[in-house]
Amino acid sequence: MHLPFTKGSRENRFWGWFQANSSRLFAFERDQARIFQELSSELYQVQKNLTFEFGPVVAGRREFIVSANGVHEAFPAVRSLVAAAPKLTAWTVIAFRPPKSLDLRLRIGGKELGADDLWFEAFPEDSQISLALYIRGYSQKEREIFGQAAFILLDMALGEYVVETAVGGIDLRQPPDDPVAHGLTSFREIRSVFDRLVH
Repeated sequence: MHLPFTKGSRENRFWGWFQANSSRLFAFERDQARIFQELSSELYQVQKNLTFEFGPVVAGRREFIVSANGVHEAFPAVRSLVAAAPKLTAWTVIAFRPPKSLDLRLRIGGKELGADDLWFEAFPEDSQISLALYIRGYSQKEREIFGQAAFILLDMALGEYVVETAVGGIDLRQPPDDPVAHGLTSFREIRSVFDRLVH
């Protein structure tokens, strides 16, 4: 049987493999560990930092999200791979992790944090925006844990591409007793602020 995209560039070889295994990938829950390992290996051959996410089945289709895993040097590989994608009847191929709902609470290092535990100030600088993030319960001693949570929440709020290209410096701080009275903005508003400031 002839399969398209089996020769040529690394991108085309990947999509040849993807098409040949489309049914298995679509129903990955049946053999998730094996399929994820195979898919990770195939993406590694395109660029070592590439990773992926699958969306749920909606109207007979799934999203296949190609991510640079937060590594800026891998961004061109994400763009090239997605641009080379053939037309796939069961799949919607997306470059970079898109924004997600902020109604999730994270549990990291014994801490539980959500969007309602953060406020921010934004400082435009050239083509980027630096942030002061005020996190409920923040302590310098546990800066690493709070930092991990903050980056995950930023990724959810803004999406991978904006976080890596538009966010400049990030300063973590303890919020005042009344953040709004001190002129801070709810973290839930951060997407609209970036939409307004990023051109």
